[in-house]
Amino acid sequence: MENTNQSNVNKAKIILTSITIGIANILIVLAMPMLSDDFVLGRWTNAIIIIFLLTIANTILWPIFTRILMRFFIITFGIGALLLNGLMFYGVAYYLPEVKIGIGGALIATLFINIATTLIFNIANIDFYNRHIIKKLSKKVNTDKKAARKYSGVIMIEIDGLAKEILDEAIGKGYMPTLKRWIENKTHTLKEWETDLSSQTGASQAGILHGNNKDIIAYRWVEKENNNKIIVSSNFSHAPLIENKISDGNGLLSDNGASRANMFSGDSDDFIFTSSKIIELDKLFNKTWYSVFTTSNSFQRIFVLFLWDILKELKSQIIHKIKNIRPRMKRGIIYATLRAGGNVFLREVVTETLAGDILNGEINSAYATYVGYDEVAHHSGIRDNDVWSVLKEIDLEINRLENAESISKRHYDFVILSDHGQGNGATFKQRYGITLGNFVRRFLPEDMKSLKIDEELDHFKNS
Repeated sequence: MENTNQSNVNKAKIILTSITIGIANILIVLAMPMLSDDFVLGRWTNAIIIIFLLTIANTILWPIFTRILMRFFIITFGIGALLLNGLMFYGVAYYLPEVKIGIGGALIATLFINIATTLIFNIANIDFYNRHIIKKLSKKVNTDKKAARKYSGVIMIEIDGLAKEILDEAIGKGYMPTLKRWIENKTHTLKEWETDLSSQTGASQAGILHGNNKDIIAYRWVEKENNNKIIVSSNFSHAPLIENKISDGNGLLSDNGASRANMFSGDSDDFIFTSSKIIELDKLFNKTWYSVFTTSNSFQRIFVLFLWDILKELKSQIIHKIKNIRPRMKRGIIYATLRAGGNVFLREVVTETLAGDILNGEINSAYATYVGYDEVAHHSGIRDNDVWSVLKEIDLEINRLENAESISKRHYDFVILSDHGQGNGATFKQRYGITLGNFVRRFLPEDMKSLKIDEELDHFKNS
């Protein structure tokens, strides 16, 4: 009886939230003439008609457009989906009497509509992902007549750069309830392990995914036998060279496994945002991408969260300066965008594609990386307030994957791991007033040739 009552409450909550979203969207359309010179609404009832027709168009046409334009969406990193959303709004509004609208006005309207939708779902404490995306994906899978494989699969999720002591703190402070529940229920145990001397993602993932990290002595290094070439582990042209050296074709994911947002592929043929494979444009398209564009709002939600994370980072920069928190890295709008890319865009793509994999039940294994903690901890500090919100979001993503597994026809076991830890500390320049490079140059002959990296992939230039 209690479960039935709770179910009725949830349904009522969802219905009320949907009505609220509809009203908010209508109000946004009513306000558009004040927000854009490219929009003339005419009668106020046109706002209701536009939202009604847009809902029908998204329900009927979006799945069709997604199948036709999926490659375009992928190549444009989702920008194509945003444009299509705006064009659908434009198409619905253009033929209504008295309405005059341009493409710019349509794009602005859809942006505000998606911001309002995401905000209302968050206020109502309704998980859009579990409510809509998982539901849509599960319906699609249920129409598939393929029989699920009887033996279990395994999903390995790496939280990049997370040390055990920080994980313990996050669990103790209540930021990671999913992992806490797993440990308390004894379905999982927490164990500590030590990396080798090259304690960084390149060496660790090479060892985990290929069983071989020979000669990966650092994140970046000079290869003297290769004309003193500077090799960077995550560089899209260098990672394939490294993988060719360490792979024997029998990597961790070689038996029908999937690689998601990793540095190396583990010899998988099913990869998304994997550094060693990303330049293979002919394999960029992957059917799992459909999970990212399941509904007309799914990628738009990611875009809104992306913008929100940029604002959160800019706020953090201001707070750090006001409080004079030290040590402090130099951060700006460019870094804020890069942080949002790793902490939101990659995180959401990893979750949505993995959920699709789990519900389909075809892959035997998957290895995926959430890079958000590593990125934020490097710049804000390993115990800064910023990182706790990042870990809370990662725990929520793991919970979403758990929910997907619970309705999948195939059982999957979850393994959560980290590739290395981190320690807080000032940079060489902050401690001694000079960069390490310039300090070393003091002791070298003036005519000695020095090598200089021409890229700044981890944003530590002049530190």
